[in-house]
Amino acid sequence: MKLFSEEWVNALVEKLKNSEDFQKKGKGFDSNFQFKVLKDSKANVTNDTGFGMWFPTCDPFWYGTKADKDVDIILEAKAGVFAEVFSGKRNVVMALTMGTIKLKKGQLTKLTGNLGTVNEFIKVVGEVL
Repeated sequence: MKLFSEEWVNALVEKLKNSEDFQKKGKGFDSNFQFKVLKDSKANVTNDTGFGMWFPTCDPFWYGTKADKDVDIILEAKAGVFAEVFSGKRNVVMALTMGTIKLKKGQLTKLTGNLGTVNEFIKVVGEVL
């Protein structure tokens, strides 16, 4: 299954929905979260894509991108950067601080105030890689 494909997003959402830890830690996050994945030849991703979901229930979720006005939090980065964060090779807070992941919409305090949710999300994503 190819990273960032529709099949991969569907598998990720199922894993998140069934993760008691993610559901528990995500309680109260209550936001539409969208990832804009930019093409990256080094990561073998040839087109921009995206995916998103409601945290923590993951319902609704979508493949592709929604209009910025329809989501609460938008993170944007090259595919390789997301892959490194999702695999635990790069720290998400450092990536945000250094600007390799851009917070295009939303408040950084929402993310840092919910690091347990964010870290659990990354842990589950790592299981789907």
